[in-house]
Amino acid sequence: MRIHRMSWAVVAVLTACSHAAAPAMPSAEPAKSTPEHKAVTQEQCAAQGGHVVGDIGDGATHRPDYVCPNGKPPLGDLAPPAGGPIAIEGSVCCP
Repeated sequence: MRIHRMSWAVVAVLTACSHAAAPAMPSAEPAKSTPEHKAVTQEQCAAQGGHVVGDIGDGATHRPDYVCPNGKPPLGDLAPPAGGPIAIEGSVCCP
């Protein structure tokens, strides 16, 4: 009987631990431009000879020290189109 009570106590503790607060989900709001990166539209990016590079999900493109695959800093953070879809991960305009 003692082992039976102990096993229920272990199950209760493990169950309580498994219901810890879930990590926050990313916001559906567009990423704000950082002081180091201005916001540009996809059209403005193309007009400057740039191309869009998306974030792979680790937030790297939002870091102030981020450099594009060619080693140059981005021209700006990609702004979502008016009334258009909002990218959760964000993108930058690379030269």
